[in-house]
Amino acid sequence: MENQASKKAELKIVRQFRAPQSLVFNAYASKEAFAEWWGPAGSTLTLLSFDFREGGRTHYKLDSNGMRMWALFRYQKIQKPDSIEFLSSFTDPDGNITSSPFPFDFPLEVYNHITLSETNGITTLTLYAEPVNATAEQEKAFADLNASMNQGYEGTWGQLDAYLARVQGQ
Repeated sequence: MENQASKKAELKIVRQFRAPQSLVFNAYASKEAFAEWWGPAGSTLTLLSFDFREGGRTHYKLDSNGMRMWALFRYQKIQKPDSIEFLSSFTDPDGNITSSPFPFDFPLEVYNHITLSETNGITTLTLYAEPVNATAEQEKAFADLNASMNQGYEGTWGQLDAYLARVQGQ
């Protein structure tokens, strides 16, 4: 029997888009595109900085359901148009990494790896995420939030669907 205590906290989501791989990649790589679709449905995104390159950073503010939070992506590795690796964190308004705005101990850093592949005009996006240097409590909080994170990403990717349809004239 598998020892659940040793199982690593991770998130994996696979989503398909009716768009070329290059267009889906560019939705992440372009400041204007990213500003149109990133964030849970019903939220308002304000990009404070956007530097999509290895070693670059994207800092943003998100207003959602009366809650305001800031977050940061620190890009580690980018292979156009196949993959994006970055660390995500909650921050203060100045971009300094802070604990999450939630009433539980969430990891300070999360490693994210997005891969893209295209078949017959359909792009498959796979997101893999896991806590970095997290305590056991932070790992548990991350694992316990899988359903909520899936729901948040579904809303975000619904907005990406709408953006991709619009730019393709569908």
